[in-house]
Amino acid sequence: MTPLLSVEDLRVYFPSGQRGETVKAVDGVTFSVGAGETFGIIGESGSGKSTLARAMVGLIPPTDGRIFHAGQDIATMSGAEFARHRRSFQIVFQDPNAALDPRMSIGQTVREPLDIVNADSRADRDRRVLRLLDHVGLNPELALRYPHELSGGQKQRANIARALALEPKLIVCDEVVAALDVSIQADILNLFARLQAELGLAYVFITHDLGVVGHVADRIAVMYLGKLVEMGSADQILHHPLHPYTKALLSSEPLPLPKAMRTGTRIVLEGEIPSPVSPPSGCRFRTRCWMTQDKCAEKEPAWLKYGADRWNACHFTDFNRDGEASDRAPSAAMPPAH
Repeated sequence: MTPLLSVEDLRVYFPSGQRGETVKAVDGVTFSVGAGETFGIIGESGSGKSTLARAMVGLIPPTDGRIFHAGQDIATMSGAEFARHRRSFQIVFQDPNAALDPRMSIGQTVREPLDIVNADSRADRDRRVLRLLDHVGLNPELALRYPHELSGGQKQRANIARALALEPKLIVCDEVVAALDVSIQADILNLFARLQAELGLAYVFITHDLGVVGHVADRIAVMYLGKLVEMGSADQILHHPLHPYTKALLSSEPLPLPKAMRTGTRIVLEGEIPSPVSPPSGCRFRTRCWMTQDKCAEKEPAWLKYGADRWNACHFTDFNRDGEASDRAPSAAMPPAH
């Protein structure tokens, strides 16, 4: 079956404006997302997640590589074709306040996509707006209010309603709960789960919070400095990580337990994530990795498959699990996603 979204060797570079340098925000990323699936992407700030999110829905043109929406290469579409096509691929941004126009009422904001495509009559569009607000858990009376009159959670629900207006097949969620109070985050995540069950939506869920991605994702990819370093099912990534960076992320997750009841040793990464202008040679994680050896600086680790739909990029994967040799040797280099 053709994936709903396929990303093949995607690269997104930006000129930095200093001495002709280039920011390699996304540097060779490949994955696919099936219909009805939730695909999580985790990583620290500066890893390229948000740039990847915008490229997936066509807001940023790729420097190289290809993006397929339901088997169609979006780079080959005319402007008019892409305008029609992109209705099925929407994005919800991190800051719910910045994503709303303060001069427009909530009803006008949610109706705007319908106005742009001139869907149905004005009265039909207004009725659809009220149904959308109700569907995301907002009182339809809020259609007459303005963004400054809503709470953060209500604003994000309005953004979700707007994303649903054109009946998309996939929604990219870029840190959609990061700016919300913890008490509101669970409500928004439950809303996404309900909408997926009712509408058959697929999600690409981008976050730095392992607790969030573990709650919603079917599969997870771990991103570091523009590249994927590990990918697998949520259970594999959260309970049996292969890559040292994934292990470090998991060990840093806070536990609601007294210190005496905690098990395992926290892995503390030294230093900051390197600059994407001049990433380290070989393995990009080597400057912060406790397992690094000469080979790590000399050669970039290959993106290899370990078992069913499990991928990893580390020279020493066979020795990453509990310090012993893994029983899953690499079986193949990754084929194109499309």
